[in-house]
Amino acid sequence: MATTEPPEPAQPSAVLVLDFDGTLCIGDDPVLFYAEEAERRHPGAALVQPTRTFLAGSGAVPDAPDGYHAVAAMARAAGLSNATLSEAYLASRARLDAGEGETRPPDGVRHLLTDVRSAGVRVVLVTNAPLVGAQSWLDTHELTALIDEVVPNAGKPAAMPQILDDLAARWGLAAPQRLASVGDVWVNDIGPAMERGSAGFFIDRFGLGHGPSTSAAATFEGVVAAIRDWVRTVTAP
Repeated sequence: MATTEPPEPAQPSAVLVLDFDGTLCIGDDPVLFYAEEAERRHPGAALVQPTRTFLAGSGAVPDAPDGYHAVAAMARAAGLSNATLSEAYLASRARLDAGEGETRPPDGVRHLLTDVRSAGVRVVLVTNAPLVGAQSWLDTHELTALIDEVVPNAGKPAAMPQILDDLAARWGLAAPQRLASVGDVWVNDIGPAMERGSAGFFIDRFGLGHGPSTSAAATFEGVVAAIRDWVRTVTAP
């Protein structure tokens, strides 16, 4: 798997895995950029307004757990090829890298990650996004120093079980409970963690309830208390 070069820290007590879009990076503009870029490449496809409707919770797209999947499903139905969609997606990430759009970290996330790392838990960002857009966003929001490792272009969900196993092995985590994953797409972020006996904190924005989790809420802020409880458990003497 492709990663940025991780540091060589002391043996951690646990590892907290975070998703990026919809988890650490909150805001709909990146999804809307994707819809705009796809629509621009296929003017006959009306994608932006239906995407706004989906994100407002007023229009379902079958089997779409988040805005990115919704855009892709609607675009394919309108005749866009996967190659065109990939081009549109990369163009949308370049706009994020250039500082376009309104996004923010969850309230209190810097404080949370500072406390997590102070307790001896390492923080790893695992995202399907490329580093383009993601790294500059972390820098802008002063989160880079609170992330021990970044795994971009992760290939979730197919690659996630192996990524989690590799992280656990490399960081010397014998017990699966010492790893936790936080994300807003159950099949990508939560299912693979729960299946290996790890913790999963599901940001269920649309109330989909796709599967079991350690804790679920509509927002990142809603699972913070549960994450802190997990940290206390895995770092207890």
